Amino acid sequence: MSHAVRIDYQGISIQCQSICEMASSHLCKLDKMLDEIENSSKRLLNSQTEALRKEIIKTKQKLQAKIDSVIQQARRNASRGTVVVDSDFMGKHANAYGVIDEAKELKKMVARLSDTKIVEFESLLNQLLGNKLESQNERLKDLASGKLSINIEVQRKIEEIEDEIVKQYVYLAWVDHPDESFDRLYTIAMNVKDLADRKQYEITEKAKIEEIKIELREEKIDETTIDKITSVSNGTAKERIQRVREQANAKIVDEKVRKESVKIIVKSIKNRGFVVDAKSINIDRANNQVIIVAMKPSGAKAEFKVFLDGKFEYCFNGYEGQACQKDIQPFMQDLEEVYGIKVMNQTELWGGNPDKNSTIKYQTVNHNSIGG
Repeated sequence: MSHAVRIDYQGISIQCQSICEMASSHLCKLDKMLDEIENSSKRLLNSQTEALRKEIIKTKQKLQAKIDSVIQQARRNASRGTVVVDSDFMGKHANAYGVIDEAKELKKMVARLSDTKIVEFESLLNQLLGNKLESQNERLKDLASGKLSINIEVQRKIEEIEDEIVKQYVYLAWVDHPDESFDRLYTIAMNVKDLADRKQYEITEKAKIEEIKIELREEKIDETTIDKITSVSNGTAKERIQRVREQANAKIVDEKVRKESVKIIVKSIKNRGFVVDAKSINIDRANNQVIIVAMKPSGAKAEFKVFLDGKFEYCFNGYEGQACQKDIQPFMQDLEEVYGIKVMNQTELWGGNPDKNSTIKYQTVNHNSIGG
């Protein structure tokens, strides 16, 4: 049986752009890695420096392309506002939530970049700059100059490896085991890589967790929540970091969605003639909410409590009788038609005599965000 489907393009857009904003902030980590390679370039072979630089740039370009794709789709879709269609006849809206899938993939890419790829780069760099640096470089130079030869089939298979980090480990395995087959070299290389990565995770775990805490604090997350997110004890260092990163990214996106919801509310209420200044917007950390107070010269007052995921309550008072409806209805219409915010639950509380200047109205609304 078909049913009505409400598609909130503005909500999708806010969710996607919040993820993109977070992803963009992580690209600077690759720039720092490039700086590390540049600082180490005098000790590395030119071929190694160039190979690592290309791999980092490729990773950065891949992430940037995904960010651009999600942003472009989200912005195009946002202009559609909110539509209601029949579930059996979605038509041009059939792929309305496709961009959310891209955004979810982007979140995974960000996590891999922050706490997997960067660690792999760091552990490889340590291997390349290790105690065997001089002898390794000499053998690799001899290979490049033709003084040493490598089995043609082994060389071909090594060059076919797409991941530059893995390729470098296999070349290092060849330096120590020049007569082994490719399969054997690959196994040796992966064992060395796994051990190096595991050690690097253990070495950097504390710093990674502190880095994540800083990111959460920058989004004004309260310390109790930060402690809850970052207090993970089970599993390996890699697993602990990945769990913390996953939870932190979700929390950061939630906060960005809430901030965007606050902007929307402020803009919409200002359009209704209310005055809102910076001092009227306050964070209630104890209850994990943002409070907005808006006033009219007439004395009319609107108060909002904005929670995570765009949910919020509001209260209009200072009106005679039900005169507040003249402000509430246009405000709600703006939220739904312009910004794609839908009323999910509504209760009304009337203080004292409803015909007097004591009307209070509460309404809970929900930004139709998509989790992931």
